[in-house]
Amino acid sequence: MVESQENRSDDVAKGGISAMLWRPGVLVPVVLALVGTVAVPKLVRELPELSEYPAYQLSRSAVQVIPEKPDWVPEDFLLSVTGSEKWPEDGTSLLDATLVERVAEAFAEHRWVAEVERVERRVPAGVVVRLAFRRPVAWIETDSGRVAVDVTGVRLPGEDLVGETAERYPVVRGVTSQTPATDGVAWNDPSVVAAAQLAVELESYWEPFDLVAIVVKRRDPTGNSVGDHMILELLTRGGSRVVWGRSPSTGHPGELTTAQKIGRIMQFISHFDSLDPPDGPFEINIRHWHEIIFRSLKSASARSRTLRVLR
Repeated sequence: MVESQENRSDDVAKGGISAMLWRPGVLVPVVLALVGTVAVPKLVRELPELSEYPAYQLSRSAVQVIPEKPDWVPEDFLLSVTGSEKWPEDGTSLLDATLVERVAEAFAEHRWVAEVERVERRVPAGVVVRLAFRRPVAWIETDSGRVAVDVTGVRLPGEDLVGETAERYPVVRGVTSQTPATDGVAWNDPSVVAAAQLAVELESYWEPFDLVAIVVKRRDPTGNSVGDHMILELLTRGGSRVVWGRSPSTGHPGELTTAQKIGRIMQFISHFDSLDPPDGPFEINIRHWHEIIFRSLKSASARSRTLRVLR
């Protein structure tokens, strides 16, 4: 009796499963899954190879750079990158696993590129490259001529800077260290970096203050240009010297901030109408906390005078 009840239960269960499988909502997906396991691999094998289509092949004419190159970067910038040995050959598939890396390497090799931030593939047949360009901020005077640098002291292709573009950058004098042999290499001298940083800070004041050069002074007889042994001065068109002090990035507790020093220069100009008054030129020391100290450079024995700092 018990056995017959169990058999009937099994029959009911099997019948329930069978009935459920034959329902349209269940049967259709099951059939499609079975067909897919057979048909899909065959369809995939018969699909065309996308890399064979021009829309999926890299084209040099479809390279977009963001942002657009600045005016100091030469007109042939993009042509020189896409024509370099590192650039992928024409017809390289956009689906190539190495494409992004190869494009990035080609741009990173260029002397005006500070960083390749991103490379994106685009269909049809192109890439979008986001770059950070190096920006010239100063000329370093050397025995062999002027060398352009960015704010980090990296040597730049000075031959690309001509005409008005070349004349807009301050000149730095007094650097005695060896110039980097090639462009795109950092100048390993703290005085170069300090002067470049000061050139950036004074960018909008250079012409109004009538400045002509940043001068590196060394107070250490050994020629050390590091830290407290390096002082920067500003040279005016009329011959006055403004004693600026340490690098704008110094953390020395006794040094005034860049804003305070610029304020002192502006106060002196407001009082005398210029950094080069008629009885000048002067040495103008703006480093003191409570006063601006200045003396005439016409006589070595000239007495110093002071101008109380406005609060």
